[in-house]
Amino acid sequence: MPLAPLRVTTLRELDLGDVLAGDMVVIRGGLDQLATGSPFAHTALASVAAVASPDAAHRLASLGLEGLHTVAEVAEIRSVRDELDRRVRPAAHQLLLRFAEAVAPQRHRLYVSDHLGVRIMPPRSCVDGREGQLRDYTGFLLPTDAHVDSWFNTALNSVNLWMAVSRVRHDNGLLLWPDAYRSPLRHDGVRLVPHQQIGEPVEVELGRGDVLLFAGDHLHATRPNTGPETRWVVTKRICLGPPRYHPRATGWTPYADPRLLGTPLAPLAPLRSTLTAGRGRQLLRSTRRRLPLRGRRYG
Repeated sequence: MPLAPLRVTTLRELDLGDVLAGDMVVIRGGLDQLATGSPFAHTALASVAAVASPDAAHRLASLGLEGLHTVAEVAEIRSVRDELDRRVRPAAHQLLLRFAEAVAPQRHRLYVSDHLGVRIMPPRSCVDGREGQLRDYTGFLLPTDAHVDSWFNTALNSVNLWMAVSRVRHDNGLLLWPDAYRSPLRHDGVRLVPHQQIGEPVEVELGRGDVLLFAGDHLHATRPNTGPETRWVVTKRICLGPPRYHPRATGWTPYADPRLLGTPLAPLAPLRSTLTAGRGRQLLRSTRRRLPLRGRRYG
């Protein structure tokens, strides 16, 4: 399977319009530029120490994060993921704000999402047979099928920041289908309907600390981890221009104007997301879900 045609650039040269046009872009060492001192890697080791043991964390520091599955069982890896999610949220939010400040002026205003994806993918041999136990961790410990983010709750004009906390190899990374970008794909609301012309997938390789940027509307999936290493990735999302939502999306998530965050006007930061048809559709879905419960309670 070929490697993805990644274009390497810098924060100051990054054009998110090109990303939304279909480019897959890498900022080498972007994590270290945005957050000095490798805080995600240090927090990952602290999470292992808290969940497994300080000795396990010490051994992992020598092995590299890629060796997690050799010092922790699957149940512990799940707890490490949850602990890292809890610990890294404030730092990840600040990193996204620094990203919005560090990039060159863009064609449209940037909006930031509270979305956080802490994704630890151990080798497939570690999770085979445990899919039922880990079903709620699909996309976080188990691979996801091919999908487009705007099918769910993500803006059509969103960009994924896919940040490599560990090394990402071709046998444990991400699959993308560039030929299918913005094609009218049939899906069941969760996954791609088979037997469509989507082209051949490409794979991604990244070094520790690299940041991959790609449009959320690229058809993509988790590469089943057939290699010998555990893969650690943290994901965040940013929106170029006011958020727009797919009319058949199954959910809705807000994006905030970073200029207002940390000011007395912070409650107004997600206003552009709130005043959208996507938010109206989400309110309608929520109301419909509550109505049967209300009828059973009083009927």
